[in-house]
Amino acid sequence: MRKRCIYSFIFITIISLIKINAQDKTLIFQNDSIAIYDTHVSLNSKENISPVIYKNGLIYASANSNGFYKLYYSDLKNKPQKIKINSSFHIGLVAIYNSEIYLTKSSKLIKGVVNLTLYKGTLEGLKVSKVKPLAICKPEFTYASPTISSDGNKMVVVTNERGVFHLLELKRNEKNEWERSDVVFISQTGFKIINPTFFDENTIYFSSNISEGIIESVEYGIANGQTVINNIRYKNEDFNLYKIVKVDGTWSSPIKVKVLNSDFDDLGVVFKTEKTGYLNTFRYDDTDNIYYFELKQ
Repeated sequence: MRKRCIYSFIFITIISLIKINAQDKTLIFQNDSIAIYDTHVSLNSKENISPVIYKNGLIYASANSNGFYKLYYSDLKNKPQKIKINSSFHIGLVAIYNSEIYLTKSSKLIKGVVNLTLYKGTLEGLKVSKVKPLAICKPEFTYASPTISSDGNKMVVVTNERGVFHLLELKRNEKNEWERSDVVFISQTGFKIINPTFFDENTIYFSSNISEGIIESVEYGIANGQTVINNIRYKNEDFNLYKIVKVDGTWSSPIKVKVLNSDFDDLGVVFKTEKTGYLNTFRYDDTDNIYYFELKQ
């Protein structure tokens, strides 16, 4: 009986390994809620961020070769290919809809500040052409990290137009141009929002270092003979993933997504199905990288 149990265990283990290898995935972590796997990207390079699903693979930004972020495509099986685009700037998160591609790039220096700007281009194969700044962008503000809904009619971007970073929803009008719509979420002063992504029309995931109101220090002043609060500094935290949902036409407050977060910076998530996708995190190998995940619940 003991030998039969041992043989059964070995057989099940071999079948499990065959299953993992057949899927071109190597399991690196699991618990009752999630399984996380290495990808061809994470196994062969580092400093990889902002994945977007494209064809049978991913387009992502990587600084693996020279510390300067450029766009690459990986079919998750072979050596990644560089996206051909005429740019001398860092390029971050992109959004893709059909042949449209929206890029986050550095803009010109204004009063000592380099802002980010969104550009629209045409993606043909792995080449980007006809790149022009998006008309809604103002040079004195930053616009970054676009994400497009599955029907192509809505885009959410990160901007500081209001003095603090917030998620701004854009809508495509009858002229096929983008115009401002609703503010989805406004962050606390001094904190960042990065890498939003549509899960569905009414659900957006994003990453932020907001600290849920944990106060680090308070600066006071005197006005009209009374003590007033001039500034509140909130405690910085690691980047965590949040989910925000639209209910009855109104966006709710963000909820931290426990199953996708760790004690390290978790920079973004993109879903392939309702329970699978790619996680961008710093939690392994002391570098930002891209991993495949499967939710169990």
